Amino acid sequence: MDDGVSLEPLLREQRRYYSLRAGEYDDAYLRKGQHDRGAEGNDDWLDEMTRLQRAFDAVEIAGDVIELAAGTGAWTERLVGRVRSLTVLDGSPEMLDRNRARLGSRAKNVDYAIVDLFGWRPPRQWDACVFGFWLCKVPDERVDGFLTAVADALRTGGVVCCIDKAARREPPTELEYRTLKDGRAFTIVDHPRPPAVIVDRFAVAGLDVAVETFGDRFCLVSGTKRRG
Repeated sequence: MDDGVSLEPLLREQRRYYSLRAGEYDDAYLRKGQHDRGAEGNDDWLDEMTRLQRAFDAVEIAGDVIELAAGTGAWTERLVGRVRSLTVLDGSPEMLDRNRARLGSRAKNVDYAIVDLFGWRPPRQWDACVFGFWLCKVPDERVDGFLTAVADALRTGGVVCCIDKAARREPPTELEYRTLKDGRAFTIVDHPRPPAVIVDRFAVAGLDVAVETFGDRFCLVSGTKRRG
């Protein structure tokens, strides 16, 4: 972290921000409030999101699956009906409450746990590992450790799938300032990475991936854990 900010307090602030934001997080998907960009802007966003969702649905995710930083369940609900078992982790109990509510009766088929993903070490292996809009919240100095944990969570040949923000170049800072509806302000990590950087960082952890971008907003990272 080269922005003059101590990392651990920053990550604690980020966790608090997302816990407090749980009740308004889905506004981003619904294009409500501060996320409303007008009819044309919202239509462009929806087009890119729809293409991203279709690409995600086409990834061969099956068997025993773990989803990291699952949040309110926008991607969980697209997984629960297509896998044998689903383990869902997040650092915020408030987010997981929303996730359960979104899934309704299907939540009984999900194994939920509250976990600090910066210190998490997988206790077993799965057939696939999924995480959405989380990689951009991992500071550079923690990326290798996080992706090593992802690789350790996968069986050889297992599938990794990551939804994230798109980027053409490295941002000038890893920090972003966010405000909740009630006016409270927070500093969090926001570091979207270009495709070539993503591919290289995943490769270091033994994960061979490709990156597909959707307009200027989104990207889908998918691949497998390297054999041998």
